[in-house]
Amino acid sequence: MSNVQMAWVLPDKLGRYTDHSLGNGGQGVVYGVPDPPGRFAGEYLAYKEYLPVVSYDGDALYDMVCFRQLLAPSDRAFLDERLTWPLALVYRGDTPTDPLPSRNHGTKVVGFLMRRVTSAYELHSPQLGGVKLQALEFLLNEDSYAVKIGLDVDDAQRLELLLDLARTVERLHRHGVVVGDLSPKNVLFTLSGAARCLLIDCDSMRYRGKDVLEQVDTPGWEVPESQKATWASDSYKFGLLALRVFNRDQDSRDPGPLRAVYSELAALANRAQNQDPQRRPELKEWLGPLELAHGRAVKQRASAAMRAQAQAQAQAQAQARAQAQTQTQARPQAQTPTAASSMPGPAPLYVPSPRPAKPSSIGSRVVGWLLVAVLVGSVGGYAATHMGSTGDSPSDSTSTATGTPFSAGGSGGGTGTSSGGETTPGPSTETTASTVAEDSGASVDFSQVSSDSSAREIAGMFAKFFGAINEHRYDTALNYYDPSTSVVDLGSASARSKWKDVMSTTKDSDFVLGKLDTDGQYTLATLNFTSHQDAGYGPSGSADDTCDQWTVTYQLTDSNGYRIFKAPRDGVSYTSC
Repeated sequence: MSNVQMAWVLPDKLGRYTDHSLGNGGQGVVYGVPDPPGRFAGEYLAYKEYLPVVSYDGDALYDMVCFRQLLAPSDRAFLDERLTWPLALVYRGDTPTDPLPSRNHGTKVVGFLMRRVTSAYELHSPQLGGVKLQALEFLLNEDSYAVKIGLDVDDAQRLELLLDLARTVERLHRHGVVVGDLSPKNVLFTLSGAARCLLIDCDSMRYRGKDVLEQVDTPGWEVPESQKATWASDSYKFGLLALRVFNRDQDSRDPGPLRAVYSELAALANRAQNQDPQRRPELKEWLGPLELAHGRAVKQRASAAMRAQAQAQAQAQAQARAQAQTQTQARPQAQTPTAASSMPGPAPLYVPSPRPAKPSSIGSRVVGWLLVAVLVGSVGGYAATHMGSTGDSPSDSTSTATGTPFSAGGSGGGTGTSSGGETTPGPSTETTASTVAEDSGASVDFSQVSSDSSAREIAGMFAKFFGAINEHRYDTALNYYDPSTSVVDLGSASARSKWKDVMSTTKDSDFVLGKLDTDGQYTLATLNFTSHQDAGYGPSGSADDTCDQWTVTYQLTDSNGYRIFKAPRDGVSYTSC
C-alpha cells in the first residue's frame, strides 16, 4: 500500500466540532465537521469519535481507509455515493511516523472522518417529532402509516431501492467487503431523483477477514449459523429484507406479496433463507430479476398514470361542454321566422392558446439550482449562470477546477421544452437504468441520444453537477465548470460565495438530455428540465414564477472529461409550468 496517500488528522484541526453533535450510540459520538482540513476542505464531512470504553482495531480501520483509495475510479465514484466509508484516521498524541497505527506507540487512533449524511436521506416528519434519518425500517410498515409520516413509496420505487442495494453489496463482495449487520436500520434511502440507498456504520463491515469492531446482529435479523459477517449471511439478510419490504412488516417472512410482484424474486428470497449457507444465492443473482421487475413496474405505473390523465381530461371536456351548453341555453334567443332556425347550435369550446416560450434575458433572476444574482459583469439569473459576461467573452481567470469529471452513469428522466417553447417528450416507458445517469441528488435520462458514444459521460456529468448543487456540495459543483468559463470567476472568493448563496434558493428536476452536436471547439448538449424556485426568483419578465420548464443548449469542453463552458443566450428558453 505504498502508493496510498494516508490521511492522519488531529481533532483540533476540525474546527469547533463539539458544537455540532449529530448523535451518539454504543460505539461513539458523531459530530459534524465545520472546517474540514487539508485536501478535505469544502467537503461535507462527519467525525466519529469512539468512546473510551469501546474496543476497536486501529490497523483494520487503516486498511479500510486504504481500500477506498486503491479502488478504480469508477468503483470509488459508485461506492462514495452509497457508503459513509472511513476517509481518514483521527488521532491524538505524537505525530505518526509509520502508516500502520500499531507501529506508532505514542499515537492513538480515536476515530475517523467520513462523508456526512445529506438532507436527501433525512425524513422531516412532525409525526415523528422532527428530523430522522430516512432508513428502510420505515418501509416495513403498512402504507397508511408510511403516508402518515410523509412517505409514499410505491412498488416500483421499492424495487429500485432493492436493486440499488443489491448492486452496492454485490460490488462490495467483489472487493472482499462483507456488510455483516445488514439491516433496515443501517440502510438509508432517498427518493430524490433516482431511488438510492446509503449504507451507514461502515466501520462495522468486515474487510478481507478483518474487523474494526466486534461483529453484531440487529435483533430480528440474526442468521441461523454461528459464523457472522460472510457473503452468505449478507445473502440471508438481503432476502429477508426483500420479503419484508413488500410485506410492509417488521417480522413477516411470507413470500406471497413478493411473489405477486415477480415470482423469481420470491424464489430467490426463499433460497436466501436456506439453513445451509452455501446454498444461498450470491447477490449478483438478484440483479437481473430485480432489473426486469423494476422495468415492468415502471411501465405499469406509466400506463396507469396515462389512463388516469386521459380519464381526467375526458371529465374536464365533458364538464366544459355541459357548461357551454348551459350558457348558450341561458342566453336570450333572437326571434326567427321558423322554429328550426331558432334552435341553438352547439357552443364552440374555448381552448386557450399555449403560452409562448420566452427567451431568457441577460438580466433574468434566479432560476433552478443554477441561478446567480451577480457573477460576471452584472449578469444575473439562469442566463448568468451559464452565459459569459455581457460580451460573451471568456473571463481572465486563470484558476483551475480540481474536481474529477464524471465518466459513467446509472437511472431518471422527465420532460422539457424546446427552444421554440414546444414540449419535448420525456423518456418513454422503455427507458431503463442503462439509459439514465444517476447522482444522489439528480438523474438524467439520455435515452433520446443513447446512440451517441459520449451520451452516458455527458449525462453523468450533468447528474453529478446538479446533484452536488441539490445536496449543497457547491465546491464540488463548481469543479464541473471549465477553468476558462466566463460564467463565474472561479478564482474569486466573492464570486464563488455569491454563486453558492443564490444556488441555495432553488431546485431542478426531470432532466432529459435531448440532443448532442458539435460546433468545432465545443460539444453542444441540449438539456430539458424543470425548475422550482421561490416567488420573486423567477426568470426576467416572470419573476413570480415558482415553476418553469427549460431547454438549454450548453457549450461543453472535453480537455479532461466534460465540463461546462457556458450556455449562449440564444440557446436558452423556458415556459412557465
